[in-house]
Amino acid sequence: MTEYVKVALMGSGYAGKSTLIKLLTDREARLDSNYVPTAGMDCGTITLDRTTKVSLVEMGGQSHFEFLWPDLLKGSKMVVVVTESTPKAVLKTRQLLQKYREQLAGLQVIAIANKQDVSGSMRPESVQDLLGVPTFGMVAIDPKQRVNGYRVIVDGLRQLCHVAA
Repeated sequence: MTEYVKVALMGSGYAGKSTLIKLLTDREARLDSNYVPTAGMDCGTITLDRTTKVSLVEMGGQSHFEFLWPDLLKGSKMVVVVTESTPKAVLKTRQLLQKYREQLAGLQVIAIANKQDVSGSMRPESVQDLLGVPTFGMVAIDPKQRVNGYRVIVDGLRQLCHVAA
């Protein structure tokens, strides 16, 4: 029997959540760098092994979709917070983490400091200091980052399982 583990992706619009799902699920042969806002939510699945699949659920990042976030977080084992790596975006992401801290309580939370290739990007360590959660740098539009993305999700889930054991 297959076990599904829900992982929610949250963050502001334009952070790269949809691109990250496409990168990890390999739904797209070529990743598009043109921004198309997510209407409400998006999802994808990663197969970890014969018995475990990860359901990635992206929560639309525009503020008018935030009312959906508490419901989309329900049942998640882990939350991946995706942020652009600019100082302004990281501070906005920190505000989101504070706003949803009750819903995030008890969940494994990690962050992706995306768009590390953009001029003026903060280093992942600096983003981690501001957000207060383990943070990993990434360039989600780069297909070579697929392995790194898998590793971040899988290691986070392994850590979660280790803590639960």
